[in-house]
Amino acid sequence: MLFTLIDITAQIPSQPFNKGWELFTEGRISAPNIQRGGALITAVVPRPGSQPIRVYVRTDKTGDTITIDGECSCARKRNCEHVAAVLLQALEDKQTLPATPTSGTHKKNKPAASPQQALLYVLQPSEDGLLIETFAARRLKNGTYAGSTYFEPGQATQRTPARFLEAGDLELLDALNQLPRAHPTGIPLLSGPRSSHLLETMLASGRCFLQDIQWGPQLKQGAARAETLHWVVDDFGNQCCDWALRSEDDDLEILGLSSLWYLDREQGQCGILDCGLPVALVTELLDLPAVEAGQADTVQADLQQRYPDADIPPLQHFDVVTAARTKPTPCLCLSSAEYHDWGDLSEYEDFARLSFDYDGIPLAYQGPSTYFDGECITQVTRDKKTEQAAIKTLCQWGFEEGEAWDLQAHDDCFFLGSDDFGNDVENWLDFQMEGVPKLRAQGWRIEYDNFRFQLVEASHWYCDVDQLEKQDWFSMSLGVEIDGRRVDLLPTLLEYLHNFPRGLPNAEEITTQNFVIPLFDEADDESGNKPDEESLDEQPGQQLGEHLLLLPAKRILPLLEILLEMVDSVARDEGQHLHLNRVQLARFTALDHDGNGPGLHWLGDDEAKQLARRLRELDGIPAVSPPDGLQATLRPYQQQGLDWLQFLREYRLAGILADDMGLGKTVQTLAHVLLEKQQGRADRPSLVIAPTSLMFNWRREAERFTPQLKVLVLHGPHRHEQFAGIAHHDLILTTYPLLSRDKERLLSHAFHLLILDEAQVIKNPKAQASHVVREIDARHRLCLTGTPLENHLGELWSLFDFLLPGLLGDSKQFRRFFRSPIEKRANEATAERLSRRIRPFLLRRTKQQVATELPPKTEIIQTVVLEGKQRELYETVRLAMHRRVREEIERRGMGRSQIVVLDALLKLRQVCCDPRLVKLESAQKVKQSAKLTLLMELLPEMVEEGRHILLFSQFTRMLGLIENELKDAGIAYVKLTGQTRDREKPVQQFQDGETPLFLISLKAGGVGLNLTRADTVIHYDPWWNPAVERQATDRAHRIGQQQAVFVYKLICEGTLEEKIYAMQQRKQALADGLYQPDGNNELQWSEKDLEALFGPLNEHSRNNESLFTTKNMKT
Repeated sequence: MLFTLIDITAQIPSQPFNKGWELFTEGRISAPNIQRGGALITAVVPRPGSQPIRVYVRTDKTGDTITIDGECSCARKRNCEHVAAVLLQALEDKQTLPATPTSGTHKKNKPAASPQQALLYVLQPSEDGLLIETFAARRLKNGTYAGSTYFEPGQATQRTPARFLEAGDLELLDALNQLPRAHPTGIPLLSGPRSSHLLETMLASGRCFLQDIQWGPQLKQGAARAETLHWVVDDFGNQCCDWALRSEDDDLEILGLSSLWYLDREQGQCGILDCGLPVALVTELLDLPAVEAGQADTVQADLQQRYPDADIPPLQHFDVVTAARTKPTPCLCLSSAEYHDWGDLSEYEDFARLSFDYDGIPLAYQGPSTYFDGECITQVTRDKKTEQAAIKTLCQWGFEEGEAWDLQAHDDCFFLGSDDFGNDVENWLDFQMEGVPKLRAQGWRIEYDNFRFQLVEASHWYCDVDQLEKQDWFSMSLGVEIDGRRVDLLPTLLEYLHNFPRGLPNAEEITTQNFVIPLFDEADDESGNKPDEESLDEQPGQQLGEHLLLLPAKRILPLLEILLEMVDSVARDEGQHLHLNRVQLARFTALDHDGNGPGLHWLGDDEAKQLARRLRELDGIPAVSPPDGLQATLRPYQQQGLDWLQFLREYRLAGILADDMGLGKTVQTLAHVLLEKQQGRADRPSLVIAPTSLMFNWRREAERFTPQLKVLVLHGPHRHEQFAGIAHHDLILTTYPLLSRDKERLLSHAFHLLILDEAQVIKNPKAQASHVVREIDARHRLCLTGTPLENHLGELWSLFDFLLPGLLGDSKQFRRFFRSPIEKRANEATAERLSRRIRPFLLRRTKQQVATELPPKTEIIQTVVLEGKQRELYETVRLAMHRRVREEIERRGMGRSQIVVLDALLKLRQVCCDPRLVKLESAQKVKQSAKLTLLMELLPEMVEEGRHILLFSQFTRMLGLIENELKDAGIAYVKLTGQTRDREKPVQQFQDGETPLFLISLKAGGVGLNLTRADTVIHYDPWWNPAVERQATDRAHRIGQQQAVFVYKLICEGTLEEKIYAMQQRKQALADGLYQPDGNNELQWSEKDLEALFGPLNEHSRNNESLFTTKNMKT
């Protein structure tokens, strides 16, 4: 082989080489015909359902340099992927070729060839002249040839010539061997005084081919043709010599041999050409460059002097005048041209031609500064500055200068788009919509010459709706009116989206496009893109460039957003009308009057239209009466929340209640559940799934606000005993961690409502909990979360995929249409689209929005249950401390045992806060901290809501443990303890809003601070002195406070903390007098109270009982 793989990769660009490698490895290349050691390779590449690709490759070697020149019948033409694939196949085949000895070399005689062989002559027209190659091939029964190998003409000089050679072949071979050779291929070049005779002899043999034996035509001698030469004048007055009588259908090539010959490729003929002039003169005239007007006389005289006896056709003479100076007008002509790619389907090339109008005299960009009107040539002085400014303007609109493909050469062509042909529909249409009006405003003249993207616009949009027999389903068509004719566009738009070149587009891609619909094209009777039959009768088929309807995507984007979701999911009837349910139809009614979209003129069923509008207009949700027996007065925003929940239930929808923390999502939900029970719709229990830390808050809130509901808590080691009672309760409570364990039990029941509290837990759709909740059978679904979006939009998708599968598409569609444009490109329009999409199904009120409805201070008790090792540690410490206290009281009496009692209570409080606070070796091994876990679930959501938080603890070491968690969570904070020297700095940082969280030691910061920036106070370890707690709370809730303040108390359920709080509620005197304001620290409780405080952790802290009952809870 002349070439190697390295040569192929060096000569062919990477992109076509990679595609060629795929064709080669897929076995798509037939065995190539390799000649002269790889100097010539031909092959045919099959294409299913289309014409095969023909490849012709020459390789030359000069020194160490390899040149590969591949021609192909595909659109790329040269050194394309097909050339690469054929070269790779040739390397793999490595065919062995016969030796090619030089002239006069004699070798040992070889066996005589089969008489079925024949010598074939192949003509190769080239820039150097007519090359002649000879091949030995096997003659088949059908008269064709196969198995050709190169036959060096010098082989005829061997002692015993090949048996298949005929007498005429020997004469021809001898003559060919004496011809000069083309460099560097060494192929004989037909020339000299005998060249015409040799060609005539080869044609007479009947074995002469053009370019290739396999697919080149077999040549024969045609009749002699008489032709004359004349001068052809172009648009600029320049003259070129050409044949006068050749018809437009002729595809003739002139062969300058010892006499003139013509080559007709299409007819497969060669023949004598007679024009009455010497061959040398004819060759010179045809090769002569264009003669400008001022050179015509000089060229004519020179030719006559050198060929005095020849009848040379005279050049024409034109007068030349000079035009007055004037400022030109830029002119841009948009054109489309059709061409055929070697028998393949038609292709189009779209381009613009730039010219300049000098007071009625048009001059092409980069063309001559002359204008020829057929009689006179006008010389113009060009305004280069104006012309360059116009060119710069075109480039700013994305135009690039280039050469037209398969068209008459134009130096003034500009292309719009990134590909070789400028076929970028979007850019062309954008340019017409935006560029053309601006250019015309600047004085440009825009013209169209058979341009296939010339546009018309619609005057009105219509939507025709009819009700179907199936309840709550409708048939809809949608289209435009053009000159009073209705054109149904819905099938076309859906089909376009379905067949989008890169798959379904996302909304961001559509905003950069303009849609065009072919109209009134009689040749496309099945397209469905035309008006009704009456309109067709009035409007005949139109020519290219006059039948495109412009649909600016930016104007109809809301409509396209809706259709995107329906391409594959919505049924259509035979008339291509959409079949929509109520909610789907409501999305189209939003296009009618909200200022978005095309603005629809509604036709058809008025009742269907009004019904769909009611679904869309969420502001008109009817109010409902709160359920009887609800032990709470709903604030206005909470009543609206109940109305919204009932609305979702009525229309079998689902949603997210996303109010800020502390605004009562739980009470609104409980009111909804109770109302469903009282209205008789809840014939099944409702299931609440919540984090473990919130499980008993739900039970407590249900007991407090909706005591009529029968509540069952599925938690703890004995929960399996409770499963049989699920059907006999109204409200079932369980936790996310238990879903995988209790999956089969839960899936065996059907529920009325499925409620996910802190629903961001299922933000990972692949998590086990996410899978289980999707499988639970429930009529209605509801999510509660103050932070439906924490890190990325995929979390929001996961929630809605649980609530309303398909509302936001599948995960891939959501990522393409919404997440990527918003998160990666900050596309505000896409963010607004997403907001509109989910708005009916997400209700969120912030504390600031409902501030006028809130009391100045709201106290919230947040309980948590001790579990595992922490629970065991509490019981161990409690038993030891209880025994010690009893012994001390028996020995010294109640009054003198105060220090021992306080120390015992202190240790139990420390276990509740965090086992690491207890100075016991066994306590240091306990890693669980239920209260710290709860705190770190609350803080991120509060910070996300924009809260400013004061966090108090009596234990400085506890603040240090909290600090470590805050650092891991990336939450900024400042701290004030007794060790803080510069108290003013953290106070100022917090008051200035630099940090959202202030950690404060109760002793160091309980008094004397003005922290009115705070709107949230957390007592991590509330205690029995309410006066101290009030003083701490008053750091935020004081004169100058402009906001409602939320006060959270974190209490471990069933422990000393809960019992103290319950005692405070029952015994107000105890609450006010545990520590006297005058500093008297004598304990104010009885031995009975003390026994209660040291009581064991009862099962009520795991199951269905609580000290926090309706009668003893503070409202």
